[in-house]
Amino acid sequence: MGIKPKVVVSRCLGFEACRYNAQSIQDDFVNRIKPFVDLTTICPEADIGLGTPRQPVRLVQIQGQVRMIQPATGNDVTDAMRDYISEQLPKFSNVDGFIMKGRSPSCGPSVVKVYCSSQKGSSAIKGVGLVAHAVKEKLPFIAMEDEGRLKNFHLREAFLMRLYALARLRELLTAPSIMALTEFHARHKLLLMCYHQENMRLCGRIASNGDKESLSIVMHKYAENFRKALQREPSQKNIINALYHGYGWISDELKSEEKKMFVDAIEEYRDDRITLATLQHLLKSYVIRFDHMYLGSQYFLDPYPRGLCDLSNSGH
Repeated sequence: MGIKPKVVVSRCLGFEACRYNAQSIQDDFVNRIKPFVDLTTICPEADIGLGTPRQPVRLVQIQGQVRMIQPATGNDVTDAMRDYISEQLPKFSNVDGFIMKGRSPSCGPSVVKVYCSSQKGSSAIKGVGLVAHAVKEKLPFIAMEDEGRLKNFHLREAFLMRLYALARLRELLTAPSIMALTEFHARHKLLLMCYHQENMRLCGRIASNGDKESLSIVMHKYAENFRKALQREPSQKNIINALYHGYGWISDELKSEEKKMFVDAIEEYRDDRITLATLQHLLKSYVIRFDHMYLGSQYFLDPYPRGLCDLSNSGH
């Protein structure tokens, strides 16, 4: 099956009935990804001893600080949550991604309500859950999404591309060498192009090691810039550029009718009439037909396991 990314998932997403109301949420994507990743689950609110079921907590802005308050009891559990975060963060240093419960005061990566007071009916602004915020600060390049956003096909595809690329980088760093780095970069050329073309070129210059720096320095620089490149969302414009780049390696072998078919397919993809997978399969068919090893080596053609391909889309 290949490499398995290390993923932390909110425990309430089908693993345990640990929500404040003693329920869990079955999520199709989480169930689908289970065989393909190494999972660790967390439920910060249960883990700090709030119990299940429990009175809900909320984030409240108090004197310029975001605190975690339990309105029904008046308890301020911020310090307990911060102690939990300090204990857990070192365990996440080798993690590739997070799938978090959306809107959760502890886990939500975005659009979490931060209230102006703990009183009922208080106005709120958008913020980030305490645990998610700490992870983003400590591991800014990590792949992190909530289960709600992952119902969107394009966001899910981008998350998986990033997650598996980060996992392959982690594997590279366990047995580093200039030869391994050179091959790693060569195989990620088109994928990096989807994210940031200038960072792709910078990673190439680092991998070539023209300055003859030590292996540790080269690997550190490469990993930093590789992660930085992946931090951006892959735009459709960049993806189309990568498709044309790969097509350019093989186009001289194609008949004029085949060239027209590929260009027409690109325009269909631009208009969302076909998926990226259709064009990836078309390029793979050329790899097989012409035995083009370099194009065939590109992770862009198979950025994550086919078993995770799912064309369903919430439309949001």
